[in-house]
Amino acid sequence: MPSGKGTMYAIVGTFNGSPQLLINNPKTDMVNFGEPVEGNVYLEEKFEEVTEGELSIEGWTNSNEQGTVKWKVEGDGNGNKYAYANAYQSNDAVSEAWMVLPTINESNLQLSFRAAAGFFVEDHLDVLRVKVSTNYNNSISVATWEDVTDQANLPVFGNRDGDWWDWKESKIDLSSFSGNVTIAFVYYGSNTNSTKVEIDNIVVTDVDDTTTDPDNGDYYDKANGKEGFSLKTALSEIISANHTDISYGGLWTLYHTSDDKYQKSETIWDMYSDIPDPENPSVPDGAQPGEYEYTITDDQCGNSGSGEGYCYNREHVMPQSWFDKEYPMRTDAHHIVPTDAYVNTMRSNNPHGEVATSTWTSKNGSKLGSGTSASGYTGKVFEPIDEYKGDFARMYLYMATRYEDQIGSWVNNGQAGTVLDGSSDKVYKEWFLTLMLKWHNNDPVSFKEIDRNEQIFERQGNRNPFIDHPEYANMIWGNSVN
Repeated sequence: MPSGKGTMYAIVGTFNGSPQLLINNPKTDMVNFGEPVEGNVYLEEKFEEVTEGELSIEGWTNSNEQGTVKWKVEGDGNGNKYAYANAYQSNDAVSEAWMVLPTINESNLQLSFRAAAGFFVEDHLDVLRVKVSTNYNNSISVATWEDVTDQANLPVFGNRDGDWWDWKESKIDLSSFSGNVTIAFVYYGSNTNSTKVEIDNIVVTDVDDTTTDPDNGDYYDKANGKEGFSLKTALSEIISANHTDISYGGLWTLYHTSDDKYQKSETIWDMYSDIPDPENPSVPDGAQPGEYEYTITDDQCGNSGSGEGYCYNREHVMPQSWFDKEYPMRTDAHHIVPTDAYVNTMRSNNPHGEVATSTWTSKNGSKLGSGTSASGYTGKVFEPIDEYKGDFARMYLYMATRYEDQIGSWVNNGQAGTVLDGSSDKVYKEWFLTLMLKWHNNDPVSFKEIDRNEQIFERQGNRNPFIDHPEYANMIWGNSVN
């Protein structure tokens, strides 16, 4: 971020009742500030200078708390080295190997690293954990450790046909820890469960607060001057380039900031249960008749519950069956939102649409039923309330763009054929594309979406261009619909 004092030209607005500044272009709209201040790097280890064999680095701890397995270092034959652990031929009933980094006496830290699997063992799921302690004093068993693995983007363990050496990048926010912060990588296995895990490029820095502005670094430069499907292809390349998969479990952590209803990390912003105030629909208050709310983490669940208001889970706006539960679509936060679990179940795999005759209505007015004849599709659809129709539309437009190179092949998966036309450019059938553009135009981008886009960009590394530039939608598809 720029340092010192200067002049800022921005649009003043509000979000959740608090003031907010929207800066269009920092290069021209922020003047007379000092040069950006670089963050500190407290630890960086790529293992290039470490001797191969049992890991031994000054200040590090390499301990087999159970069994005989310890962390080791090896090369890949191309001059690169990494740390690894595996219990193959160990004869261990239980293997528990700890790689403990030197203690860092700082606050507002961030951990980044790469992880891969050298080979997989079927159903060996609990392979690697990342833990943090603030009272470690050279005794692993005495210290108190907090598990932060849910923030990590790890390989998908447990499938022997998985992609070996498919390195996954992780970035973990440790700003909730301060004082003497100690980080540990813990391997769990056995002679039977002997998946090999590899770690590289471990870096501990200050929390990165500099990547949240879409114009910084000319994010959309490659799209300039383009229109139609050429623009869509350019955007696809932009938002695919730095897309870092976050784990399915990591979505729960993301929701603490991306879907935080009152900016206090307390209440989930669920579009299927929120009932807007008619006098001020963009500012949630939780006080409308029939409205219920969920506490972050405490009320999350993996099932549908016994009815509305029981718990919230993760809703794939584009159902998983449409892309056969493949990655990175399955964990792409831009189309996965926290919603009432029961309403999510009622929606099922049906497309979003406008309901003519409802067979079920939620407490906030979302409806399930047959589509309108005017829309061109009379099959079963799910209709959200007007306040959030644009939100859902921009998620569908994002999916059509981000996965341009493969979405045409999903047309025969599940109910995908109700909305997909099998192409990679237009992507959606006439009825659905017309409806999504209608919702997009009638329900403009909200501060909720702007904030969510920023939070996902920090964790996942890419943006929804139809939130940053709503005009792109009509520039791409405006001539494709009647």
